[in-house]
This record gives sequence, C-alpha cells and structure tokens, in this order.
Amino acid sequence: MDCKEVIANYWNFRSSTYKNGINGFDEEERAVWKQIFENSLASGKRLKVLDVGTGTGFLALLFAEMGHEVSGIDLSEGMLEKARHNADNMGLEISLFHGDAENLPFEDCSFDLVVNKYLLWTLQEPASAVREWKRVLKPGGMIFAIDGNWFDPRPDRYIKRMLYGLAERFAKKNQYNLIFKKSYGPIRNSLPLYEKISPKNISFLFSETGLMNTEISPLLEVQKFQRNRHSFSRRIFENNSIFLISGQKN
Repeated sequence: MDCKEVIANYWNFRSSTYKNGINGFDEEERAVWKQIFENSLASGKRLKVLDVGTGTGFLALLFAEMGHEVSGIDLSEGMLEKARHNADNMGLEISLFHGDAENLPFEDCSFDLVVNKYLLWTLQEPASAVREWKRVLKPGGMIFAIDGNWFDPRPDRYIKRMLYGLAERFAKKNQYNLIFKKSYGPIRNSLPLYEKISPKNISFLFSETGLMNTEISPLLEVQKFQRNRHSFSRRIFENNSIFLISGQKN
C-alpha cells in the first residue's frame, strides 16, 4: 500500500470541508496565533517563509498577513486549491507548490523560516523531513513545528477519545471520523509519530537532526481560546494538547 497515495487521497477528499483551527479563519483565533509568532521572531524583518503541508493555507496566509514572503507546499492538490481560494478571498499573495514534505523542490539555504501545523504525525519518515527542512534553511534560520497528542495510546486518553467519538456520532456530528479511520487504519503502523507525537519526541528528533536551541511552547493561549469555543461534549471528553517546537540551524 502506498502510504502517500492514501494520505493524498484522504486530504483531497477532506479539502472541501476541512477547517484548520476552530472556525477556519476566525479573526480572533488568528490574532492569538499572530501574537505567538510575533513574540518568537525578530521584529521588523521581512522573512522568506516556507509552510510545509500548508493544507488550506492557514499558516501561510497568517505569515503573509504579517508582511512576510511566503511559499506553501502540500501533497494534496485539493488542499492547494482550497489554499488558492482562501488567498484570493483574503487578497493575499502566496506561492503554492505541489510536493512532498520529505523531498522539497527548493534549493539549499532558500528560507529564513520553515513552519508546519499538524504535519509530523502523518509522515512516514519524519527524520528525513526535518533534515529536508533544515537543508532549505539559511544559516541561523528557524523551524516551527506545531502538533498535538491526537492519538495518545494511554488507556485514559483512548477511553476519552472513544467517548467523545460516541457523543459526536449520537449528535450526528463529525461524520468524517469513520472515513479517517478507514483511510489511516491500514497505514498507521507505517507512521512513526502517529501514536508517539509529543514535545519530548519531537525535541529528540530536532536534536538528532542537528537543530540547535530547541524550545517547547505549550501554546496555552491558543488552547484556552479553543476550549472556550468547543462543543460541550468536546470540552468534557477530549483531552488533546497542542504545542510548538522550535529549532535553529547553526
């Protein structure tokens, strides 16, 4: 089974309805994200930014709004089309490419910053991907990787996910959950970080691939914003936490 083909097909299917964030491009949520990145970057400098696994363009368009020169790449043609549509609606210019996070079509030392959101858990070779991201970075450039403990296998987390899924099915919400399981179930063992995505493991991955000055941010402001807008069942049963890991090319 070709994992990348399965993944591309799933996200092509989801591209018409997927929202990256609680309300997609909610201005309040975007303001929270912008503040986090502004606090992490040198002020006043226009950066060349690459958004890997750009999806609907959430991060790419966020950095474009902040005045940076942004490129985005994704394995899913459907997601890229959605990103183009979002860019047009927002009156923003970003360069979009169809390609693989583990084999980027860019020259060495091309970008000041590489970012991604909810990507590492879905890669077959995350170490190869991080090495690629490092390759296209300029010396001193940064990687920002955002992810969450979506499929934590510990019994208490698993039970809560099951209860949340049942509550959503009863309420006839989240109809894509079964389709996700059908797509990812056969390939999950081929994805090293599927059940092992955590700040500790990504920090180790960054260090192993030669990144320096690794830092972890728990993104508490974003999590607070999102919890306040979750459904009642999601607030009760879901216990995902998201985080940002940063690393620097020496």
